[in-house]
Amino acid sequence: MPMSTETSNPNSLTLISYKQASQVLEAAVRLAQEHGTALSFVVVDSAGHLVAAARMDGTPFVTMEVARGKAFACVATGGQSGRALRQRYVDHPMVWGNISSLGYGAPLLPAIGSLPIWMNGTLIGAIGTSGGAAEIEEETLTKAIESIGGAVTL
Repeated sequence: MPMSTETSNPNSLTLISYKQASQVLEAAVRLAQEHGTALSFVVVDSAGHLVAAARMDGTPFVTMEVARGKAFACVATGGQSGRALRQRYVDHPMVWGNISSLGYGAPLLPAIGSLPIWMNGTLIGAIGTSGGAAEIEEETLTKAIESIGGAVTL
């Protein structure tokens, strides 16, 4: 049988690098400062593992875990935005209420304030935030992802 020359592996993950994660965090912090708000941010890779995080001065400690849960839910569902996940929760509260505690090392929090990070059509991670108004959180994340050349899906 001839060997395949196919080099792609459909089971492999493309993960966000630390450099990309730190760049998106720097942009997010700067944008939050421009809004005059203090937020926490967590970046996870496409496997849901923590890559980088930032908690701005004045932000309550619990916001880090909330941001992580939002980002984790985003990648655990294949790149669904927090906005889309929030609607799924509204539509099916029993399902989401039961699975929200099943996260691997983080809760699954279906809430506005998380966005997938897509590069060249590939999900490489997600960023979650907590501590502010939903509109400011979403706008901040969108601009931060775009600042590193990533694409956003709401």
